[in-house]
Amino acid sequence: MPRHTGELAVHGHLQQREGETLLVVDERLSGHDTFLSTTLHLEQPVHVPELPVRILTFDDGTVLSPLDPVLPQERTGEEWSGTLLIPHGARPPAIPGDLAQAAAEAGVDTGGWSPAEARHLLTFLGEAGSASVRTERIGMIITALGDRS
Repeated sequence: MPRHTGELAVHGHLQQREGETLLVVDERLSGHDTFLSTTLHLEQPVHVPELPVRILTFDDGTVLSPLDPVLPQERTGEEWSGTLLIPHGARPPAIPGDLAQAAAEAGVDTGGWSPAEARHLLTFLGEAGSASVRTERIGMIITALGDRS
């Protein structure tokens, strides 16, 4: 069984927290499993061909926490770049129950969304401030997806 199913180019800056040097990713990783250990091929500021890290994705960002303390603390603030080996690929988006029910009733397949389309549509739905706006947005999503068939 392969150790990873995908590769993802990542970059960010080094940050010091509680005596550890963390790799803060510039763009939050979404759609990938978190709290998993994997490998980062670090290119800069130092070359580390296989740096074991834990992926920590929170609401406001993603941090890679090295499992071995190999990064010098004096490099805090420096930019870094590398390739993250993704152990399980991208997670399929979680379709909320109300949207799944409306899609099923309309005969619309939500399984064919691209990751970008899923992010866009689910963010659009998730930002609905009230139940009536959410219902209206579900209708808009179903209409748009139904028109593609």
